[in-house]
Amino acid sequence: MKTLITGATGQLGNLVVTHLLNHLPARDIAVSVRTPAKAADLAAKGIDVRHGNFDELALMTDAFKDVETALIISGEADNATRIAQHRIAVDAAKAAGVKHLVYTSIIDPRVDADFTYSAIHLDTENYIKESGLDYTLLRNSFYADLLLAGVPHALETGNFGAPAGDAKITYIPRNDLAEAAAAVLANPHAHTNKTYDLTGNAAVTHTEIASYIAAASGKQVTFVDLPAEVHLDILNSFGLPDHLIEALAGLYVGAKKGDYEKVSPDIAKLLGRPAQSVEAFIKNALAP
Repeated sequence: MKTLITGATGQLGNLVVTHLLNHLPARDIAVSVRTPAKAADLAAKGIDVRHGNFDELALMTDAFKDVETALIISGEADNATRIAQHRIAVDAAKAAGVKHLVYTSIIDPRVDADFTYSAIHLDTENYIKESGLDYTLLRNSFYADLLLAGVPHALETGNFGAPAGDAKITYIPRNDLAEAAAAVLANPHAHTNKTYDLTGNAAVTHTEIASYIAAASGKQVTFVDLPAEVHLDILNSFGLPDHLIEALAGLYVGAKKGDYEKVSPDIAKLLGRPAQSVEAFIKNALAP
């Protein structure tokens, strides 16, 4: 029986595979991807590459065959689509005989959260619990990696902008979340029916983040608290889908209410060490 990772050609999924190879031989790992040709590098390592699609129950059921533990990584779509996709993935796993599901959720999933994607994760968590399968829920905080999108503009203009006010957010590097997921997949029985809040080791403001960028770059960088409408205009200028713009705008609304400032010790329990700090993450990212 194998351990399977969905979305393995995505940024998080690929990192999970990398870390899982430190625990399991490649022959014991399978991946489910929409485009198998894009996973040729994984196949070359001896990993079992399977064709899967959360829109197709039969295809996903086939992808989950001979799998004992599976990681379901949330996809990218509007709420209604993703809720339906995740339910298909859970149904397929159960039909194929998967014993244990690990799911990448979000901190404090609520149906009424300003971060609108939160409702997707609450529905999926509940659906997994109702399935009767063993589960582990990884409630991930927001990727520190997302902060890097604003760095080029900050270095060019000296302004690091976001509609964040003095909100504190427990940003955490994607790599740490991937390593934690791999640790769970490598020993799922130790994490049966457990829920982990995976946050950074501190809640930081965007003023602090701007200071980290300044220190790492040697340039003058100041946080600019953007009006919400200006932030929306910027997001729209990138051509992002409406559901993503709504979610990103809501993230900061919720953060200002204190939704994402609670620090949890769970990541250290899974990694055996604290998560990399946002300051260290930015310093490493900007190192020459």
